[in-house]
This record gives sequence, C-alpha cells and structure tokens, in this order.
Amino acid sequence: MTVREVFELRRQGSLEEAYEAIRPMYAVHKGKYTTLCMFWTGNDVLWLRLAEGRTSEAVAIFRALTRVLPGVDDHNGRAHSALLRAAIRLAEVGAPGFRMLDFVAWLGVERLTEADWQEGLARNGKPSACLAHRMLELAFAEIQHEPTVDNALLAMPLLEETLRRSPHAPSALRYKDQVKAIIAAAKATM
Repeated sequence: MTVREVFELRRQGSLEEAYEAIRPMYAVHKGKYTTLCMFWTGNDVLWLRLAEGRTSEAVAIFRALTRVLPGVDDHNGRAHSALLRAAIRLAEVGAPGFRMLDFVAWLGVERLTEADWQEGLARNGKPSACLAHRMLELAFAEIQHEPTVDNALLAMPLLEETLRRSPHAPSALRYKDQVKAIIAAAKATM
C-alpha cells in the first residue's frame, strides 16, 4: 500500500483501516508524506476514540501525535491547531492521564500562533473563545482542583501572555488573583 492509497482510504471514511495501514509504514520511513499521513490518520482515530468513550486510547494517540507533529510540514498551521483542539477536548472530557497544565508547559507560549489568539465562530454563529483562552480556562480548572505553586507556575507563561494581550480580561485577572492567593498560602506555611 502507498501513502496515496492510505489518504484515499481516509477520504473514503475508512479511518481505522487507514490508521492501521500507515502505522507500519511510518515505523520504517518518516518522510514528508508518510509523516503527514500518520498525523492526520492518528488525529482522525483520536476523535473516533473520544466519540466511543475510549479516552485512555485517545490520550495514547494524542501523545503519539505530539511526537509526530514536529516532523509535519505544517505550513498552514492546520496540524498545530488540530493538536490544540484535541488537547482542549481531552481536558474537557477529563481524560485520565491527560492534564492541560502539562500540555501547556510542553507546548510553550512561544509556540502559540497569532491564529491561536484569534476568536472564532461557534456553530451558532456567535463568537467563541480563542484556543489560547480555552486552554487557559482549562488549565485553571485543573489548578482549582489542585491549587499548588507548581501547578500555578506551569500556567504562568500562558497567563502572562494573556494579560499582555488583554490586560483587562476579567477571567485572566481572576486567575492572576488565584495565583497570588496560592503563593501567599504557600508562603504562610513556610
């Protein structure tokens, strides 16, 4: 089977078959098109696993995609955005073994693009929060469950960039106050 045939399987909706066909090819050859095909078929199956409620498998595929993405020729940023959207969904469903805080730290604020900071349109036509803000919200939801200095520090670069871009954003100001309270509580126990 060729990469072109795998892409054709994917186009026809045979996502599982395409994924199983590309995996051994990618294992022995990480060329431009093989890598691209591996990323997109993996992304398709990740969303299938989420729809099926098989979140542990979705997390495993997500981790594989983070290793594949650097080799993807992503000149239009679509693969990058797909990875961010998958991370957001994994956090929203509370996938075991996935933490938005860890993903934010791995990604680094410097790898966020201008498109990641742009509001989008929801299906109902109303504005939706940008990907970066959604990631920040989910990171701070995790901090609320485990308010430690270490967790706050993982979110700080994203919070600082959000405040730089939107200094008066109510949620970001609230998160800043939350970080201050966490640090003050930690100092009080020293």
